[in-house]
Amino acid sequence: MSAPREPATRYEQKRERAAEAEAAAGTAAKVPVRAWVSWGAAALTYVVAIFNRGSLGVAGPMAADRLGVDATALSAFAAVQLGVFAATQIPVGLLVDRHGPRRMLTLSLTVMAAGQALVAGGDAFAVVLAGRALLGCGDAMVMISVLRLIAAWFPAARTPVLAQVTVVVGTAGGLAATPPLSAALRAFGWQPVFFSVALATACMTIAVWLSVRDTPDGRPLYEPEKVPPVPPVPPGSPISLPRESMRTALAEAWRQPTTAVGLWLMFTVHSPVQVFVLLWGYPFLTQGQGLPAGTASYLIAVPLVVTMLLGPVFGVVSGRRPHWRVPLVLTITSTTTVTWATVLLWPGAHAPLPLLFLLVTVLGLGNPAAVFGLDIARSGSRPHRVGAASGIANIGGYTAALLAMMLIGVTLDHAQGPAADPDLADFRIAMATQLLLQAIGVVLLFCGMRRLRDR
Repeated sequence: MSAPREPATRYEQKRERAAEAEAAAGTAAKVPVRAWVSWGAAALTYVVAIFNRGSLGVAGPMAADRLGVDATALSAFAAVQLGVFAATQIPVGLLVDRHGPRRMLTLSLTVMAAGQALVAGGDAFAVVLAGRALLGCGDAMVMISVLRLIAAWFPAARTPVLAQVTVVVGTAGGLAATPPLSAALRAFGWQPVFFSVALATACMTIAVWLSVRDTPDGRPLYEPEKVPPVPPVPPGSPISLPRESMRTALAEAWRQPTTAVGLWLMFTVHSPVQVFVLLWGYPFLTQGQGLPAGTASYLIAVPLVVTMLLGPVFGVVSGRRPHWRVPLVLTITSTTTVTWATVLLWPGAHAPLPLLFLLVTVLGLGNPAAVFGLDIARSGSRPHRVGAASGIANIGGYTAALLAMMLIGVTLDHAQGPAADPDLADFRIAMATQLLLQAIGVVLLFCGMRRLRDR
């Protein structure tokens, strides 16, 4: 069955034509230094957010021993974090549109620092769970704020590439949360490491507040021919936007079919890599496949390296060949399913290391491909609703990851019986459950594409 061609909305076509004209006139190169300073500080915030998000990935077994919890409870840490992340995407998108990236990024770092401090000092399940919830809340504010900032400061032709470059830069935080964090935890212990992370996160708030500016001076965030003019605002105001109720902004953002397509695209392609890197990849490799801790931590880092290498390429594809996005996502999804099936059905005790390396490489394609969903949602939205549309779309991947993590944890607890630790057979059953969610995502993505074609 061939993948449906992604139709371009009239608004997206006009934006593309405007970007081409701008590039032809040479104005695309005239980006002020302040734009790069603001984006740089925001991208560094994303690095911190990704590190905090992935800090439980290699610490899962240590957390289980420290708190005395089983697989279901361990999955609850990641599930609550992602659940809060997903639940706050829509309000965060609306608040970014209203109050601007500078305030939201500063608030995000403050919340993440508080959450990581609770994780560091907590020796009870409820305290650490509350800390992970705060980490999810703070993390939720970052990427949407960065996208909002890019839309305000940079030409439309550069937006997809800069979005991917932001993901690439943020991946450095994910890499730091794998082998380096694993080594630090083994050398210094739980509390010193996580209290240090909380302190570094808190210090970042000063840099962001001093460096980030929401909009260029004298340049509104909306297009005059599309949004009715609003009275001028005094210099230094956080953002220049037409005022509409949050309910109206949310309804209008969801009414645009590209928003639903972006949501189901991220639901389909983003969850497998999130499940693997954030929680269940490390236990699967060490307990299920019998790999040493060091080897497993390096394999967990491979998807992040793939993201760094291919992110800019995917950004160019999204900007220049937008009709390739959905077929490419479906190809990646099919390849992921086949590779997982090969690993889980491999005869014998353990899958060979080259096959596991192939698995983590294929999983890494899901990160840059997921940004296609944000590009699609943003391309069909008016400038003053970019945050709301991005927030709705961003829910997809993290909701699917949350469901998959919980499903894997519950399956492991029911499959392993009285054994203290799950074995390879248990992991084979549990890890296969995530493929069902991918199949559901593909069906819903086709439904969203059909709605977009009808429009």
